[in-house]
Amino acid sequence: NGVVLNEVHIDSMDYISPANCTDLQFRNRWSEFEWENKIAVNTNISEVNQFLQHIMKSTNMACLTPSSALEGDCGFLSANLYARSVFGEDALANLCVEKQSDGKIGGFIRIRSKTQGIALSLGDKITLKQKLQA
Repeated sequence: NGVVLNEVHIDSMDYISPANCTDLQFRNRWSEFEWENKIAVNTNISEVNQFLQHIMKSTNMACLTPSSALEGDCGFLSANLYARSVFGEDALANLCVEKQSDGKIGGFIRIRSKTQGIALSLGDKITLKQKLQA
């Protein structure tokens, strides 16, 4: 008897929760973490703040950037996100987007972690979920 593993589907987001850390802790972890996954933004969302909220919801990550720094409508947004897995793995993300002249949002989301698995799984989740479903 055996177990067919290709039938088991695990959503990594079930094991990731929003977390908080200080700016200094974020910067230190960002510089020490070896794995980085850079995702180009390709979305049908047209507002930068709405895109940030959508990414936070899709990835179970908390925004560390103060809300006062995210206010206004300049068409540009940069925010730091953080989450921790039930296994104690930290996941950091930096979202940097701008509204382009054609009305679309462009930019990148960079994910860093100590292990390859969480960086890749978060990147895959963002790639799949960055567009709003009609």
